[in-house]
Amino acid sequence: MKINNAKNAFKVGDFLLRKDKSPNKIKIKYLDEHSNNLLTDSSGRVYLIVSENEIMKIGGSMSKGGIKATMSFYISAQQGGPSLRSFAVHLLIEQELNRNSKVELWMITNKKSKADVNGLNSQKTIEVASFKESEDLCKEEYKNITGKYPKWNFQENNEIYPKEIEKKYRNYMEKRSKNL
Repeated sequence: MKINNAKNAFKVGDFLLRKDKSPNKIKIKYLDEHSNNLLTDSSGRVYLIVSENEIMKIGGSMSKGGIKATMSFYISAQQGGPSLRSFAVHLLIEQELNRNSKVELWMITNKKSKADVNGLNSQKTIEVASFKESEDLCKEEYKNITGKYPKWNFQENNEIYPKEIEKKYRNYMEKRSKNL
């Protein structure tokens, strides 16, 4: 499915290859037109990773630090203890960039609404922005249009990661555990 069919999404940045000696091979250049407040807003959001105008991955997050914090899991996935998902998406983005594909980051946000939230002993009315329901709706709409989830949504498609990526991940984690 092409990104131009996603009417509620807006572009927030471009993935680029790094040119330094970092173990991480990708970075993001966020568009100047978006304020740092938008990029660091902790409200829930849906993100779309797009290559050559094709939606490759739909995800959602409400991590503190906004979309910048969410993407840090992908762009720093070649160090520390990354999940297989983050490690794989990092490598897939890198592969696309090495093929001279244009890889972009898009986002969908939702207006905040007042909701009653229960604590241990009290209830408080706060503003919330739904992201999980929005993420699920995006994936459902995508699947209804194309017959399956985006290519890089391996878990939702009940698919295993490419063998070479799983092998690189196992090797990375084994090497990491020996160095701890």
